[in-house]
Amino acid sequence: MDIDKRIAYLRTIDLFEHFRDDELRGFAENMKEVALRENDVLFREGAAGDDMYILLEGSLKVYKESRFITLIRPVDYIGEMAIIESKPRSATVQAITPSILLQITMEQFHEYLSKQPESLVSLMRTLSQRIRRNTEIIAEEFEKANILIHDMKNLMSSLLFLDMLEKEVGDERHRRLIGVMRQGRDNLAQMMEEALANAKRLYRPRLYVEEPLEALLTEIVNGEMAGHPDLEGHRIVLDIRSPGVMVRFCRLEIRRVLINLILNAAQASPPGSDIEVSLDSTESEVSVSVRDHGSGIPAHFREKIFETHFTTKARGSGLGLASCRQVVEKLHNGRIDFADADGGGTVFTFSLPRDAAGAATGRD
Repeated sequence: MDIDKRIAYLRTIDLFEHFRDDELRGFAENMKEVALRENDVLFREGAAGDDMYILLEGSLKVYKESRFITLIRPVDYIGEMAIIESKPRSATVQAITPSILLQITMEQFHEYLSKQPESLVSLMRTLSQRIRRNTEIIAEEFEKANILIHDMKNLMSSLLFLDMLEKEVGDERHRRLIGVMRQGRDNLAQMMEEALANAKRLYRPRLYVEEPLEALLTEIVNGEMAGHPDLEGHRIVLDIRSPGVMVRFCRLEIRRVLINLILNAAQASPPGSDIEVSLDSTESEVSVSVRDHGSGIPAHFREKIFETHFTTKARGSGLGLASCRQVVEKLHNGRIDFADADGGGTVFTFSLPRDAAGAATGRD
């Protein structure tokens, strides 16, 4: 692309509207042109980078992991945060159609744009508009989620018939299964109430108990996990090494952690293998470990494994381990981590402080 055409494009961008002709020509002459084919990646999330780009022709999509964020069309710029602060890229940018871009390096930014206060104001204005637009999108999606939760809560009223059914069923096994369903209903209702309270910024005290963790472990293994389809062909082996150790925790939240870890272990393990769950303690904490017999976690995934929306499953949400970390570390002042297991597989371990004063009491 010849220099005059570059200059014509640059004049349409707010960053350059205050440049003199000679300044704009000097800037345009020193910019590198980047050509992308369809589906070429400009940069990936997490990659290092200190350049920004101006899209002259074509179209780009911006996404984070598998979530689409926005489209970029001419004439607009992208990657400007890398110019402002040297941090890894926050998203991936990929060409939808063949595209032509101009690259602005950090050195060029300091040489030209930093000498133009009006250009910096324009950059700040654009960033502010994008933040405002993203905030509006997030608020809209948040409102949709709250409406769904509200309506789901109303639809759950039909599950109240379980109370009546339990009284009329004589078979002990069926009564036990109905009891598991009733408990699941009550747990869901409690989580929905908490979600709606959070949406309204209402303080809702969390319910703590002080009891041995093996009671909850046994309840889960014999309850929700007993008939779960992901556990078909697997056996959960409990190893209670420290029985009777008292610990303060929120039952519903730690139930979520245990269910997430057990289901993840089952999904990672080959058919017919055991899921090993052990409970141990020290003078300061109680720990639960869940071991699978899968192929392990690849090195390039290890740093992301607890990140929200990160998943290696085709239909996964990437929320399970993020939820575990939030519950254990933020809400209980505990620790959660993972390690390779001897003989193959992975062990996830979370620990809760035995000292009641060490447990978190705030809300999310």
